[in-house]
Amino acid sequence: MASVAVVWPWCMGVLAFLWLLVLPPSDGFLFFALPSRATTSKWRDPRPLSTRVWLSQQPEESSSLPPVMNIHHTALKTRNITNAIQFYSLLGFSVQHKFRAGPARAAWLQLASSPSSRLEVIEVPGYMLQEEPGMRKRALDLMKRPELLGFNHLALDVTDQVKCGNSTSNTTTGTFADGTLLGYMKDLNATSWQRFNRTLRVALQPKQQLIGNEVYELGFIYDADGCLVEFLHKQSQLSQDIDSGWDPWDGSGFVGGISS
Repeated sequence: MASVAVVWPWCMGVLAFLWLLVLPPSDGFLFFALPSRATTSKWRDPRPLSTRVWLSQQPEESSSLPPVMNIHHTALKTRNITNAIQFYSLLGFSVQHKFRAGPARAAWLQLASSPSSRLEVIEVPGYMLQEEPGMRKRALDLMKRPELLGFNHLALDVTDQVKCGNSTSNTTTGTFADGTLLGYMKDLNATSWQRFNRTLRVALQPKQQLIGNEVYELGFIYDADGCLVEFLHKQSQLSQDIDSGWDPWDGSGFVGGISS
């Protein structure tokens, strides 16, 4: 009996210690810390062990934003890549790379003031064009075909160029620069004649357009193949909010659209 009396308290002490390791402590009850879940959580995870093991093996969720996606380039086809490169050089584009795209010669053109803005020009081989003698194929005149779907035009913000009173080309004349979009377009035309002995074809003379609460001048020209290029000149920004005008809308108001 004496041995039982000695062993019994010792066994109870061991059981109590193990009990403390298994159950989470109440506030102020456990005065020492052990590297166990009892010190890291005050609740028992009810999920099965297999679920907890699977979750522990998953990668931690990243709090960073998702990768940014950028527009890399816009592509257009041309009947003569040399003429296309010359035209877009007037607008500040220069050749970044020349390469082959199948049977076609192609190039990436980069805008000096915005290196991430690229154009890809692809020359359609002559045997594909099948032009009649004395005839030159051009892109569809989208100013006259407002019902067609798909990409419509390339738009360039020339606000800074208009303010500076010159074009983005290196040999601008500055003759007509007067702080307006019309003056910029005239100056660009003079530069084109000076450099390449070619004049620009205007698709739409500058007009004022309210977009949101911003006031723009906008105008259109045709590139070397008849594709539309828009110029935007921001004139001012209004302080008040402007209604979109979508509702009610009678379908009119597109630039180049057919007036009723």
